[in-house]
Amino acid sequence: MRLVPGFLLKRVELCLYDFLYPGEIPPVEARLEVEHRVLDRTSPDRDLIAQAQGAILASERFERGERCFVALHRGRPVSYIWGARGSVGVEEIAMAVRPDPSEAYLYDAFTQPAWRGKNLYPAVLRRALEHGRGLGLRRSMIFVGADNTASRRGVEKAGFTLFQTLNYTRFLFVFGWPELSPPLAGHPPAAFVSLA
Repeated sequence: MRLVPGFLLKRVELCLYDFLYPGEIPPVEARLEVEHRVLDRTSPDRDLIAQAQGAILASERFERGERCFVALHRGRPVSYIWGARGSVGVEEIAMAVRPDPSEAYLYDAFTQPAWRGKNLYPAVLRRALEHGRGLGLRRSMIFVGADNTASRRGVEKAGFTLFQTLNYTRFLFVFGWPELSPPLAGHPPAAFVSLA
C-alpha cells in the first residue's frame, strides 16, 4: 500500500494476476515435508484451518462454498490460501471481485513466519491451480499489493501472469475511485462490484 502525500488521500495499487487454463502448471514443491489438503464444508478435517485462522471466519467461508488449500507440516497448517467462485470483498479497495462462473478467485494467503522462504506459497498455489483444472475452470485469479514483492515472486513462480493493475484512491476515508488499466492481450478484464 502506498500513501499519497497528505493525510486526506490514500492510494492502493493492486497487481492482478491470472492463470489461464489449460496452461502448464509449474511443478513447484515446498522445501519442507508437507501434506497438501483441500478443505471444504464436507471435509471431516475442516477444523484444521481454524487452528490458524479462527473457527468463525473459516466456518463463514465454508458455508459460502469456498475451499481452503492448506499445507500441513506434522499435522499443523503452515501455509494456506482460500479459493472462491463467488464475489469476495477486497477491503483495500472497498469493492468486491466478481469471478465469472468459469473462474476462481484465490485470496487471503498466509504462511506462518517460521516457515517462510521454504517455497510453501507457490506449492500451495500449485495445488489450487490443479484443483481448478480438475473443475474445468477457464481461469484462476489472485491479487497482490504492488509493494508486496515476496508475494509477487511466489505468484509468478506458481505460473501466474500479471494481466492488469488497479489503482484505488480514497479521499477522506469515505470517497474512493478505482482506475483499472486495460488487461493484457488475450486476458479478460477483472470484474468488480460495489460492496454495498
